[in-house]
Amino acid sequence: MTRPARTSIDILEEAVHLLRAAPAETAATYLIGAAPLTLGFLFFLADMNRSLYAFEHLPWASLGLAVLYVWKNAWQALFMARLYHQLSPSEAPAKSPWQAILMQSALQPLGLVVPLPFPWITAFFRNVALYAALGRPDALAAARRQSVYATRQNWGVLTIVTLGALLLFANVLVSIALLPQLARSFLGIEGDLARLGMGILNLTTFGVAAAITWLAVDPLLDAVYVLRCFYGESVATGADLRAALKRAVLVFLFVITAAHAQTIDEKKLDHAIDQVVHQREFTWRAPRPAGAEPQGKWVGWYRASVKWLGETWDWIWQKIEDWLRPPKESGGSDKEVQVNRKAMLALTAFLVALIAAGVVVYFLRRKKVAVIAAQAVAAAPAVNLADESLTADRLPESEWLSLADEWMEKGDFRLALRAMYLAALNYLSAKDLISIRRWKSGLDYRRELARRARSKPELPLAFTRGVAIFEQGWYGRHVVDRAMAESLANGFKEMRSYGQ
Repeated sequence: MTRPARTSIDILEEAVHLLRAAPAETAATYLIGAAPLTLGFLFFLADMNRSLYAFEHLPWASLGLAVLYVWKNAWQALFMARLYHQLSPSEAPAKSPWQAILMQSALQPLGLVVPLPFPWITAFFRNVALYAALGRPDALAAARRQSVYATRQNWGVLTIVTLGALLLFANVLVSIALLPQLARSFLGIEGDLARLGMGILNLTTFGVAAAITWLAVDPLLDAVYVLRCFYGESVATGADLRAALKRAVLVFLFVITAAHAQTIDEKKLDHAIDQVVHQREFTWRAPRPAGAEPQGKWVGWYRASVKWLGETWDWIWQKIEDWLRPPKESGGSDKEVQVNRKAMLALTAFLVALIAAGVVVYFLRRKKVAVIAAQAVAAAPAVNLADESLTADRLPESEWLSLADEWMEKGDFRLALRAMYLAALNYLSAKDLISIRRWKSGLDYRRELARRARSKPELPLAFTRGVAIFEQGWYGRHVVDRAMAESLANGFKEMRSYGQ
């Protein structure tokens, strides 16, 4: 009589225990293959999505990602073989990894092409990785045979894992979106991610959430299909019974050896038990010992108060019961008594609801004294335009332009250039086209604007021409005159027209 196949929950639970019992070397085997592919995928996704020259190096980037995919699958096969060795120590991994590498290179890319969500297809590709790493000569036949083992269990596992992966993906995505805002609210840390707001939910963020979800789900599926192969073969070979018998023999030998190695000292054992039961986490559960209770003035007052409160509560509850209990009449029937009791209970509930509604209405209609706060007039902070550490977010764009006009009237066109440049940066930051940082140079801002304003190619060109005029006047040795200042002002006006 064969044992029925384990349920989906059972096999998932055993897979979790198998992963937890795996040594660090086994986990490192998986990470050696998965970490480079994950980082390469995220870099490829961000580069293809944001780089202006992505299509120029697309073939080489795709080739590199394919190589990392084969690398990951080869190490994944070794990872599954190590997990199988935990279940059946007599089944060691293959001495040469070339069979696993060739098998993974030839077959695993087909798993990306096959669009059918049939569970036996998923099982086949993972089974063939395991048997190739084990060095089985009939890896394809064994993988195909075990892929149809306990199909209902396979359906259940994939359904549960898919739902769990979707929930994990949503949680990771929400965490990525909320953590910068929480850091700004509670810690006062305001970085680029916090400034993005809801703009943080872009393709790169979705890729990061998907990669984290995959790193959590993929080894669990590996452990599931390792267990399925082990139990599927055990139907014919009895390998699971031999492994359980070996563990039982080892435990029995360990107990016998430990019992003969030392004798139990009863006094030390009693002392250890007494120490444990007197610890704080256990004393509150133990009943009070029988005997004389503590005496004293405050103890007597406490007991009298507790007794008085208990008697008062019993008296109130008894009055309520007497009031609700209808008087027994000689000619009345039990049905009339039940009707009277229901009517009293309904009346009581109505009165309680009426009192609660009155309290709610009272608090809602209370007139609150409005406190009218005087409008605070914030004085414009004094800025030193000659300070190199001054950033454009110190003042709004209109005040930077006012400063530029003021220095133009005073005849200091160099400071007017600086004020107009900071006004332009503030304008672009308000449009979410750049993020203002103290360490950024004009070249950094030009590159960032070119990356973010792809739909408006004239805008980065106009900004680049303006930055060239500003840097020539601010950093160069040329004399800054009114013509240069007006040229910069006209250039930034043109830039703003393109940004509308």
